Amino acid sequence: MNSGKKAINGAKEGEEAMFNLENIWDTVITVLLAVAGGLARLLNGKDRKRLKWSNVLSELFVAGFAGIMALMLARASGLTGDWVGLLCGIAGWTSPKILYTLTKTTEKIFGFEENSLKKD
Repeated sequence: MNSGKKAINGAKEGEEAMFNLENIWDTVITVLLAVAGGLARLLNGKDRKRLKWSNVLSELFVAGFAGIMALMLARASGLTGDWVGLLCGIAGWTSPKILYTLTKTTEKIFGFEENSLKKD
């Protein structure tokens, strides 16, 4: 073993690659859980009669994206198994709120201020 040698997928030897076949399957399941959470939120809403296909697809896409972000957060936190599924399903249900919260948390961690990227 050569310590420090990187695999094709970017992981160092001995580290788990984010995009190996098992992790891709986990990611697909996670996205499905998040989309199911987003769909449950849509179907539980008060305005079900006014739903359009474009709105449904948009909401499900956002829920899936929130699920992927939750999966990355869960992996970074060392969570495994059912906890990951739980977190991703909740992320899908609360997708707009969780993405806003993750954005604000990331801004605080990296020291971004509101309007800091605007040019004068």
